[in-house]
Amino acid sequence: MVFPRTFLKSRLARRVYMLFILCALVPMTILAVISYVQVNRVIMDNELRGLQRNAFSQSMAVFDRMVFLDKELEMIASHLARYPGPGKAPVLDSGGGPLSIHFLGLGVFDHDTGGYIMVAGAEQPQPLIMRQPLHSLPSDTSMVLTDHQGEGPGSVFLIRRIPGRSISSYVIAQIDLEYLFGLYAEEAEEESIRLSILDEGKILFTNLPEDHGESLLKAVPSGDSPSRGFSWTAGSGTYLSSSAPVFLKSKFAGTMWKLVLSEPKEIIHAPGVMFRNIYVPVFFTALLFVLLLSMRQIRKSLIPLERLKESTGMISRGELISHEVIRSGDEFEELSESFNVMAIKLNQQFNTLKAMAGIDRAILSLLDTDKIVETFFSRIGIVLPNDAAGVYIRDSAGSSAWYLYTRGASSRGDTHPNIMIIPLSIPGEDLEPLNRYMEYIVLRKDDGMPAYLDRLSSQDMAMYLILPIRVKESLYAFIVLADRHAKEHSHDYIIHARQIADRMAVAFANASLIDEMNQLNWGTLTALARVVDAKSSWTAGHSERVADLAVEIGRIMGLPEKDLVTLNKAGLLHDIGKVRTPRPILNKPGKLTEEEFDIIRKHPEDSSRILEPITPYRDIIPAVLQHHERFDGKGYPRGLSGESISLCGRILAVADSFDAMVSDRPYRKGKSLDAVLREIREEAGKQFDPLVVDALMQVFKDKEERT
Repeated sequence: MVFPRTFLKSRLARRVYMLFILCALVPMTILAVISYVQVNRVIMDNELRGLQRNAFSQSMAVFDRMVFLDKELEMIASHLARYPGPGKAPVLDSGGGPLSIHFLGLGVFDHDTGGYIMVAGAEQPQPLIMRQPLHSLPSDTSMVLTDHQGEGPGSVFLIRRIPGRSISSYVIAQIDLEYLFGLYAEEAEEESIRLSILDEGKILFTNLPEDHGESLLKAVPSGDSPSRGFSWTAGSGTYLSSSAPVFLKSKFAGTMWKLVLSEPKEIIHAPGVMFRNIYVPVFFTALLFVLLLSMRQIRKSLIPLERLKESTGMISRGELISHEVIRSGDEFEELSESFNVMAIKLNQQFNTLKAMAGIDRAILSLLDTDKIVETFFSRIGIVLPNDAAGVYIRDSAGSSAWYLYTRGASSRGDTHPNIMIIPLSIPGEDLEPLNRYMEYIVLRKDDGMPAYLDRLSSQDMAMYLILPIRVKESLYAFIVLADRHAKEHSHDYIIHARQIADRMAVAFANASLIDEMNQLNWGTLTALARVVDAKSSWTAGHSERVADLAVEIGRIMGLPEKDLVTLNKAGLLHDIGKVRTPRPILNKPGKLTEEEFDIIRKHPEDSSRILEPITPYRDIIPAVLQHHERFDGKGYPRGLSGESISLCGRILAVADSFDAMVSDRPYRKGKSLDAVLREIREEAGKQFDPLVVDALMQVFKDKEERT
């Protein structure tokens, strides 16, 4: 079951909901905290008492083993007493004599003379023994000595007087610590408890990690009495420890040991963690049950009202898509149905207005007839649903030639429709109803269809809405929206259709104005070119021919439309600087003098200076200025070469030279086409760009194939 969150925005719902939550959450939380704290406390107390008991029992076990080892040493001393003097002592081993396997080494030492005889095992450290007050050692008591040389564990020695010999004769045994402590350490380690034996502030034996010793020594309480417990930290771990003394002084002379048992707290707290891991899911399961139960009850009582309230707010914010469906079997359900109908109608209105605004912006921003029509087809289905649509545009004023723009069969509803353009002729009588300046016309299949609807009626349409479009008070175009099913269009549908037609009328008027301005512009350029060419009867039509040929070459070379327009303009105006050239020089039948040729060579720069103040023509200045440059750098006025000459300049150079060579001049007759093409081919790479020459050859090859 899905519960919406919006119901909590109701103050009453929040109060009831919080009451449910608090009744469950507060007692369960208090119980959880008390239980967790109590469980941890009991675990810690039990573990501490266990460590104390274990430490005491282990210390007694160590003491018992020391007593046992003392008995063994006493028997060894009795055995040695049968041999007079240190030099007479036999060499013992674990197989042939009383030497215990619990000793690592055994020796006889005379304290007065300093003599030492190794009986078995490792030799004992004499300086350590020499420093001990052995004369005061009773004959029935052993002395315990420890040696802490080096960084490893210490060594433990047991010393006893040999009976029957002089007072300075002693037997010395080194105790095997693995026997003395190892068994207890292994048993403790199996239970995750670490055993340490301390001797007067130094570690005698431990199975803790090597780097934990210093931390333990700093934390262990001073004194010989058992400790209740203490905590200490080493590395990333924390330990709980308990210590107990090993009462060696009750039986032995020498040092006092302290036994310490340590257990990681993470192991001690493991039962508490387990309790927490079990209790937390139980707690949240119970809480979830309370949440679901409370939400169910609140939803059943308050959610319908809250949802309607929220939906009203969404409508006020303009969010009209969401619909509320309430199945409560009461007045809330009826209210929600009425509310949804209202929201649907509002959404349709807003979508229509939004789409209309988008169409207005898109259409009115365009100045090209084809793009205006394409935009119409990509947007019309959003505002005005239809099964077929067409836009009829007159070819020219007063003409019966029209063009039908319609969508391809595979582009219905496509934002980039496939537009088909179909030429057709519409007689004046078919256009008479539209010429009456009617807002719209509705035609049905049975009314008799005019011939211009044949293309659309072939798609089995039953009803047509026709909207005339006027530009400058004359019929310029009309829109046809067709449907397969006869139906009455709503008032809003017709109003929106008329609005779109009016917007298209404005767009077509703008496009028509731009076309007229372009025609005026090209007419002006052509007139200027003819004025320049008219200065000499030998150059009549030269600029227009150069412009046409340059555009053909550029098209063969794949230049974009923008560059083709530049070539056309540059071709028409490339010789405009000749208005400053004296007519006698232009019409001179003989060879020009050097001074006259210098004047002729100035006309590209004169053309550039004439065009420079005209901002729209600045893009053609490079081509005009460079049309007499040579590919090999021997041209004028700048002596440019290769690709440092603009591509339009290189194309214009070929077109200008070609027309000059095939045309008559006062000093020669025009050459034949084959001769000119052959000469231009020979100049490829020298006077002309080879790529442009190839394109020129392709132009005439294509013309020849067409003829």
